[in-house]
Amino acid sequence: MEEDWGDIFRSIQNFVSPEQEIAEEIRDIGADNEDYVNRMLGRENRIAIAGLTSCLPSRIMHHGWLLQVRNTAIDNIVTIGGPFGVRQITIYAAVTYVDRFLSVMPIKNERFRIPVLLGMACLNLASEVLERYEHQVDLSEYEKFADYDETTIMDMTDHVIHQFGETVTCVTPIQFTKYFLSRFCRDNTRTEYARIKTVHVIMSTLGDVRLMSLRPFIVGLAATLLASNPNILNEGQIATEIAALPPNWLIPLDEVCSCYNRLLETNRERLDIS
Repeated sequence: MEEDWGDIFRSIQNFVSPEQEIAEEIRDIGADNEDYVNRMLGRENRIAIAGLTSCLPSRIMHHGWLLQVRNTAIDNIVTIGGPFGVRQITIYAAVTYVDRFLSVMPIKNERFRIPVLLGMACLNLASEVLERYEHQVDLSEYEKFADYDETTIMDMTDHVIHQFGETVTCVTPIQFTKYFLSRFCRDNTRTEYARIKTVHVIMSTLGDVRLMSLRPFIVGLAATLLASNPNILNEGQIATEIAALPPNWLIPLDEVCSCYNRLLETNRERLDIS
């Protein structure tokens, strides 16, 4: 159930400038120790307990129009986020909020009239959660992209938060990559390449509602394995890598392999891999 994004997907691939990537490296994301990963896994668990994991793939099976709503919302997120240098992790979180909202919102009829406003609200919320104040885009700038004023955007942001039961906790695969790179990327000459490509691979999942419904831990692990190795890994090699990680994480090999193969399929032409 993959979305055909066309120009939208290409804009996500192209909106990040070299300056942005350097800025993301300076404004460090994640940590390379197990305590940090355990905290992120605890957040994943709290999101699941709150019933806020994405169930969009199954919902779209019954309400196909939700896919167009999602498409429009994300197009707006990228259109606003790109020119203002919003970090990739914030874009990813905003899309996660879109999927979460569309998973939990009550459906009274077969329509949703304000997908652009939803995109603005989710980007605003992601910025508030993940960005320092000085790096947040002023809401007055949003008005240049659509006919919604600051009050309307804030009201929609509050509505989104209400639909989440006031739980705005968000975990992204990008937050796990520093740890996984320290474990999987053994070639020092490939470290910088692997760091950048891992994030590119993760961002490529935004167009696939199935991948976006997986645990961020799984996507981060699979994406880092893919970018860190110059050779394609088979199931046995992936199992060996997983076996070296803490056993209490109970990592499902089948999910990791399925995710890895899907990421390989959609990113092979963009990777130095054989």
